[in-house]
Parts: sequence; C-alpha cells; structure tokens
Amino acid sequence: MKDFTTIEKLTDALRPGYEALVTYKKHVCTARQNWRGGYIASIYEFIDEPEDGFAEIECRLSKIDGAENFQTSGDAIKWCFEELDA
Repeated sequence: MKDFTTIEKLTDALRPGYEALVTYKKHVCTARQNWRGGYIASIYEFIDEPEDGFAEIECRLSKIDGAENFQTSGDAIKWCFEELDA
C-alpha cells in the first residue's frame, strides 16, 4: 500500500513559529525545518475528498513533490505555490 498522511498528522508534527502548513487549491504545502536550520518544502495531494464523509483534516494525502535548502519557511511555501502554478 502507498504511504500516506493527513493534515491532522502533519499539524501534530509542526513546530509553531518555525514551520508552516497551507492548503492551496487542491493541495497541501508544508515547510519543515531540517536539522541544519534550513527548510524543506513538500507538496501533498488529496487522495480522499471531504465529500466522501471525511473532514478535510482526516482525508488522506500523498506527497507528490519536494525540495530543500530554503532559508525561511516563507521561501519554502513560495516554492510550493510556484510549482503548483507552473
């Protein structure tokens, strides 16, 4: 079975003030801090739809793209937006 996560699980692992999670279009973008203080950007797509009887935070997500070595969480989220708008 393919690995998946949820917004709920991603939010539980975030460190407020340093990391971010943003829902954008039909995707979820995250900026997570790495061990060196830089940021890793990740883009997830919904596997389930909220209409299927799940709240949005319970819907399964699959990671579709990512990049690292951003200086700020804002730079990482900006990269996600640019990738999704390309």
